[in-house]
Amino acid sequence: MTSPLLPYYPEERRLATVMFADVQGFTTLSENLDFEEVSDLIKEIWERVDSVIEAHGGYIDKHLGDGVMAVWGAPHAREDDAERAVTAALELQTALTDYATHSAREGAHELKMRVGVNTGSVLAGYVGARGEYTVIGDTVNIASRLETTAKPGTVVISASSYQLVRGLFKFHHLDPLLVKGKTGPLVAFLVEEKLVQPNRVRYRGAGGLETHMVEREAEMSRLDELYQASRRSTNPIFVLVRGESGLGKSRLLLEFLSRLEVGEQALTLFSARAFEQANRAPFFIWKTLWQSRFGFSDNDPREAAREKFLRGVQSLWGARLGAVSAVEAAHVIGSLIGLEWDDSPFIKRLGNDPEAITQRAFELTRELFCRVCAASPTVLMIDDLHYADSGSLNLLLHLIHSEPEAAPLPLMIVCGVRPGLLRTQHTLTLSAEVINLNPLPTTPEVVARAYPALRKIKKEILTQLAKRADGNPYYLEELVKSLIGSRINADDETLADTLAHQLPDSLHALLQARLDSLSPEARWVALLASVVGRAFWVGAVLAEARQASGSGMLNLSENKFEGAVTQGLSELVRAEIAFPRVDSLFSGDQEYIFKHSLLRDVAYELLPLKQRKQYHLAVARWLMTYTSSDFIATVAEHLEKAGASGEAAQHYEQAAHYAQSRGALEEARWMQARAVDLRTKPLATGTLVGKMG
Repeated sequence: MTSPLLPYYPEERRLATVMFADVQGFTTLSENLDFEEVSDLIKEIWERVDSVIEAHGGYIDKHLGDGVMAVWGAPHAREDDAERAVTAALELQTALTDYATHSAREGAHELKMRVGVNTGSVLAGYVGARGEYTVIGDTVNIASRLETTAKPGTVVISASSYQLVRGLFKFHHLDPLLVKGKTGPLVAFLVEEKLVQPNRVRYRGAGGLETHMVEREAEMSRLDELYQASRRSTNPIFVLVRGESGLGKSRLLLEFLSRLEVGEQALTLFSARAFEQANRAPFFIWKTLWQSRFGFSDNDPREAAREKFLRGVQSLWGARLGAVSAVEAAHVIGSLIGLEWDDSPFIKRLGNDPEAITQRAFELTRELFCRVCAASPTVLMIDDLHYADSGSLNLLLHLIHSEPEAAPLPLMIVCGVRPGLLRTQHTLTLSAEVINLNPLPTTPEVVARAYPALRKIKKEILTQLAKRADGNPYYLEELVKSLIGSRINADDETLADTLAHQLPDSLHALLQARLDSLSPEARWVALLASVVGRAFWVGAVLAEARQASGSGMLNLSENKFEGAVTQGLSELVRAEIAFPRVDSLFSGDQEYIFKHSLLRDVAYELLPLKQRKQYHLAVARWLMTYTSSDFIATVAEHLEKAGASGEAAQHYEQAAHYAQSRGALEEARWMQARAVDLRTKPLATGTLVGKMG
């Protein structure tokens, strides 16, 4: 194996996920079989097991009688190796159960599989007399121990694996495990099933290298202190993690959340993020929070969505008596997020008045959180709060500010935000404990701690990396990624020369160089995607491609540009420019997200103004195919950027009416004013819009 950053070494340290699986009941079944029949039985089982592992990108390290060891992350790494391993583990159970059910062999129905999974550093390489590729280390030993402690038919994973796949599966927190060879107990989790609607964003490192969060110990310690304080408090503790782009706000929140979930068996977590595409949609953060929590979407029939929401509220409401029923809470809060419960007696009692419904929904949302907090420690986490609509922020403020006689609300609210971008910032800032993220120290030790795989490089080169990154973790990651992309297999002098002369001297230039190094298809797709936003969807990109083809900007037939888009997206994922999300804002359309907002910004700046307008118009037309009123304002913004002022004004007026009907008066006033402003401009683009529509 050869490292792209270092000279050839017969062995290398890698971050890997290791799985041990063992068939229970095999020995008993084989006792009554001829050895040739035993051989056939083994082959039948391993054909099924191996196909599952390989289908999910695993490397079969070895078979051990009636067991198997498989590895993800070596010899090749993917950003979702841990998820692939746990998914494969669950499918192994299904595959063996299916085999046992349909096998004609006597006693086969008793076959079950135990699986253990662990993630950590391993030593990988060609070892032994025959030079077979394998991985060794304590990570392997722990995976084996987890398998032996698992009950037949179950999958048990370590805390390190759990941190990488939390939010993607349903888990049961096991009691600490005492295993052979370990002085202390192991924290472990039973994997129950894969979630249909995962509830977290995934993050990756640099080129498959293990990336450690460094120099955030003080911030993490403060978050821990505030969480403990929230459990003793009668009022919410509100925390803003504030920092410029690239300083690691999302990473810190993710690490904090992982620590909580590992340490708190009874924790109730509510997580959400704000979307720039919906920054004017009334109460959109809360809508997506409840959708993720209760498993409904805009594509669900009205009655089905209502039923899911009602059952979800009832499950959180609990049995504690009070003047308010869970049904009333569901109807009123549901109306706030657009479920339109206007036939409800509780809504009629409020006179179908949007302001009255909004106020009552605020009160009942607080009551709901009071009930949850009374049952278990509770955390509400929101990332990218700077994209939040004013209605969502007002509800957040209502939770934070309580009347003296109000019921206790020992809730921790922690949000990531960029400085200077938050609406009603003065009010929220006054209510918050603010944790400011500062740049990292520009020392070689910081680089070595962040990227242990680089420790063999001379200190002088690590120093250059640290100084070039200027304390920005994302800049450092991109520098490392660029070195990896250059396919360097040389000495330290070559690395030094590359840093000094071949890499751009600013993050913006470095990102532009990365985009320029892509294939024409991938670069083109990145530029199209940038028009949509940091989050983007395949349907929107295809709509832009179709527009380019129809207007003569692209000389390709539809079947060919669809292939080019597919190819380009695959390359963007491989290059770690963007990556897919399992959950999508638009059901039925694959969602992707740029690795960083700065990548999106740089790609957008590369587009000529004329092309931008045409692409914005295409995105607007694509968004119009979705019936949700939440995106009327987003359509208006794209139309405005396309130069279609008159049509944009119409959509702003529609969005203003919708916001007013939902009690989001601040949003309504802003959008109405925007419509008036656009109508005062001369409509110079009518011909263009008519031609392109």
